[in-house]
Amino acid sequence: MLMEYKIIAGRTEEIRRVMMDRGRQHFRRNTRIRKRSSLLKILQNEREAVKRLARVLNCNFGAGDLWVTLTYAEEPGSWEAAELELKKFLRKLKRSFERETGEKLRYVYSHGRKGHEGEDVRIHHHLVLPAMPYELITSIWPADDVTYRRLDGRGDYTGVARYMIQNAGHDVPGAQKYHPSRGLAQPIYTEPVPVFKTSERIRVPRGARIQERTEYQDAETGMFGAYVRYTRPRRC
Repeated sequence: MLMEYKIIAGRTEEIRRVMMDRGRQHFRRNTRIRKRSSLLKILQNEREAVKRLARVLNCNFGAGDLWVTLTYAEEPGSWEAAELELKKFLRKLKRSFERETGEKLRYVYSHGRKGHEGEDVRIHHHLVLPAMPYELITSIWPADDVTYRRLDGRGDYTGVARYMIQNAGHDVPGAQKYHPSRGLAQPIYTEPVPVFKTSERIRVPRGARIQERTEYQDAETGMFGAYVRYTRPRRC
């Protein structure tokens, strides 16, 4: 049966229409699910690393937060050495940030090895961090090796997620392409509901800005599917 469900991550929402078995399935642990219902097909559709990372960013970060790149004056020599340097940096930043703000440090990081054109470059790190003084970062990591920008207010950071995933390349050790801190908010999956008027396009709320819309029919099975991602307007 053609089913529709929504994924809510901050101001960004996604609606998917997929063919799925309505039998009882189970969600993975730690996924917030509205009405506590689950279908395995949903999770099978959510294995795209970019979308998973984008949802984490959209749930936890926003305008004014930081997208930081840390580089090295000298090549660390190995992924293991670079990982140790980054973890040392994060430990010190946690202490400084908590001392300054009284809040736990939220972050997501990935390792980079690819340049803008896909060429191999030196090991570096990409991090998304809450808003903080630039000097707090450069007191721990050399200023010449820090670049950063503020996240804008669009509410959908799929572009940042895509860059972080693609920039990692295929040779990053392990299957995990990004690393979130503990306790981050998770996206909400709504209860899947049947779609009876299959010819109707997915409707989005008034005033929402559509970021992506896809409609397709599987050539082999004839099954229909659709996807739309949009951001709700800011509340005044």
